Amino acid sequence: MRYATLAEAFEKLEHTPSYLKKNSVIVELLKRTPAEGMERVILLLLGRPWPAYISKETGVGLQQLKKAVAKAAGYSVAEVDKLMKQVGDLGEVAKQLLEKKRQTTLSVEQLTVKKVFENVKQLPEITGEGSVDRKIASIAELLTSSTPIEAKFIVRTVIGDLRIGVAEGRLRDAIASAFGVKPGVIEHAYMLTTDYSIVAKAVATSGEKGLEKLGVAVGHPVNPMLAQRAETIDEVLERMKGKAAFETKLDGIRVQVHKDGDKISLFTRRMEDYTKMFPDVIGPLRQALKPKRAIVDGELVAIDKRTGKPMPFQEVLKRRRKYEIKQTIEQIPVEIHLFDVLMSDGNVMLDEPYVERRKMLERIIREAKGKVMMTEQRVLSKPDEIKEFMSKSIEIGHEGLLAKDLEASYRAGRREFVWLKLKPMLETLDLVVVGGLYGKGKRAGFFGSYVLAARDEESGRYKTVTKCGSGYTDEELKEFTKIFKKLQLKKPHPDVDIEIDCHAYFEPRIVFETYFEEIQKSPKLKHTSRFGLRFPRLVRIREDRRAEEANTIKDVADLYERQQKRKAKV
Repeated sequence: MRYATLAEAFEKLEHTPSYLKKNSVIVELLKRTPAEGMERVILLLLGRPWPAYISKETGVGLQQLKKAVAKAAGYSVAEVDKLMKQVGDLGEVAKQLLEKKRQTTLSVEQLTVKKVFENVKQLPEITGEGSVDRKIASIAELLTSSTPIEAKFIVRTVIGDLRIGVAEGRLRDAIASAFGVKPGVIEHAYMLTTDYSIVAKAVATSGEKGLEKLGVAVGHPVNPMLAQRAETIDEVLERMKGKAAFETKLDGIRVQVHKDGDKISLFTRRMEDYTKMFPDVIGPLRQALKPKRAIVDGELVAIDKRTGKPMPFQEVLKRRRKYEIKQTIEQIPVEIHLFDVLMSDGNVMLDEPYVERRKMLERIIREAKGKVMMTEQRVLSKPDEIKEFMSKSIEIGHEGLLAKDLEASYRAGRREFVWLKLKPMLETLDLVVVGGLYGKGKRAGFFGSYVLAARDEESGRYKTVTKCGSGYTDEELKEFTKIFKKLQLKKPHPDVDIEIDCHAYFEPRIVFETYFEEIQKSPKLKHTSRFGLRFPRLVRIREDRRAEEANTIKDVADLYERQQKRKAKV
């Protein structure tokens, strides 16, 4: 398959704001893609030659890429820099320079998807003496053979930012339409594999029967099951038919542990590989997990060395941010609490009821005190006993309780009422940052408030819910401004519906957990969701959440309805 076909589709996608029209472009592309090349096309659509759970980058910096562009187009790096300052996108710079190329290349071969894919994929493997020059040469080889449009997207692929508005969540409907399969069937296969490239190839090759062969595999993270909110113990007992398993709700990083012989891998709920960031739990996990091959679900929690109590979520995240791993292991020790099992020595447990999965977990775990343990759990039916357990959990330093339906299966990637969160705190929403406004006074020069949005499940678009200007320290304002400058856009992102004039707009990537006092319908400040929050306040950045996992407009509407019912009772 010619790479030009893919590049032309990318160009259409970049300039197509409509969800349905984007979907049509992807459907048409997939119909034209041979089954043998399907995995490559899907991965390149997502902007990288590896699935999300493989922690790799091309290792090519902007300066190296500029040299490759200069070499291919026959310009100096200074000339590339000059145009870059005007345009702000090296992909567009490559396109413009190749349109007026200063040197001709004899017998240029047409680029194929396979050639581009393999060249980009092997960039991280180019190491050792002279590796920088060899990487530049590899990229320049592609650019020399490319058309201007191809060059634009080759450069963006190497950077890891296609700017075409296609995230994994958008592929479900496109794959379903292209191959005549229900979206739910595609989604289920993805939840088990976390890789749309595998899903698309299976359905392209063998239709729905091909999807049936896909399943849980060690090394491929499964989308985790998620919990809904509950306001009261009575609500929990009503939904759980009078009795449930209650576990301590931990304030840490959700991790899925995969064991394959001696190899241990840790994946977050965002499908990121955190194995190298927590080397101190790898050995204990290897000893604690009895099966040769297993997948278990758990939470990494930071522990206060002085008190032995759990520390807030932000503390365990410091382990993720810092490079001095040995030093931070000593400063911020962590424990891993396991609460579910998805597979044990080839025995897939997803369809088993919770009580059976818990029994299996207890059989296969050899606890290592201070490092690996099972989450405390009690099966309760009396409100007083539940309150007592909740109080104990909070006193220790946990968030509250998680109630689980005793008979429920493990519903990968689903958020249903068979797992319910009980937390004694104000309501919060996980919302996506889509715009920013500069502050005044001591906040001058920094973004002082942010416009936040919820996701519309039907369209996949982000609609504004609130403007949040409190909850930040001065240090956080500076840090956040640096972060968001890297995501800044000149106009609203194509997937964002916003009517508020902002000083800056952002790619919808970062999620803020936000407290609020009340939800208002049709607030004075016009929000495209038609809801607004009174007195919003930042709790924290949810680094463990993807934008696609943020709260939806339906979530906001449900909370509003509950709020109105509470008011009616007063």
